[in-house]
Amino acid sequence: MTDSTIPSDRPAIAEDLFCQNCGYNLRGLTGDICPECGNSLAGVRSETCGIPWVHRKSLGWWRGYWKTIALAMFRQRSFAEEMARPVNYADSQTFRWITILLVCIPTAMALAATYALVPPVRHQGQWATLLYPDVWPVLVMYVCFVLYLAAATGIPSYLFHPKDAPVAQQNRAIALSYYACGPMAISFMPLTCYVLGLSLIRVQEKAALLLFLLAFLLPGGQVAAWWLDLIHLSRRLTPQQDRRFDVAILLPALWLFLAFLFLIALPFCILAIVGVFLSLA
Repeated sequence: MTDSTIPSDRPAIAEDLFCQNCGYNLRGLTGDICPECGNSLAGVRSETCGIPWVHRKSLGWWRGYWKTIALAMFRQRSFAEEMARPVNYADSQTFRWITILLVCIPTAMALAATYALVPPVRHQGQWATLLYPDVWPVLVMYVCFVLYLAAATGIPSYLFHPKDAPVAQQNRAIALSYYACGPMAISFMPLTCYVLGLSLIRVQEKAALLLFLLAFLLPGGQVAAWWLDLIHLSRRLTPQQDRRFDVAILLPALWLFLAFLFLIALPFCILAIVGVFLSLA
């Protein structure tokens, strides 16, 4: 075994990078092995970015996207070693917005299927040609839901920039945190269960109820996977400061606050203002 203190051709690690096995600070080491636990530092030493999304032009967008989700969720040791290399912020934002899109599109399709399978009663009135009372509030809620997703996927980044770390490392940690929202991309599964439940409710009531139950439970599993991924990632990125408690407690509180703001308070205000406008028309 090569001792990391023995002179080598490797340049000394110039940043506060940490062994993903024991948390040892690797700054100044010139070897390829952690002197504390003997863990290989090949991932830290590598000059090639290991995030598949960055290589999407060669891998293909679809493959690069899902391989990145698998990396962030199941290979966090390798994923956190990307702190040793520059992480493209624009790439992480593109990944985040594609994830939001993969939630929004199935949700819109599920809403459309709801109105197709359970047509609303269309009320007559002065505004009937423009607004259906059973439809436009849902559209307002949908827009607020999109705003909530944008806020909820962005706010974890505020917990991933320790003030004692150099700005470059803070920026890398923030960019890496955006990849953790990947589990939300499987929203098509609960929404498919919901639509199938609607289509079967009149012919197979028990099967429909089971599908509705899955449609209700699966989103909770997605959020839990996202939350746990962020908790584990926070420990991997900054092992010298165990920030798991901050992420585990503060992040759900922030998500609940955003839910109240965007899914309750904002729709209520919009609907109230539109209601007053319609009553005066």
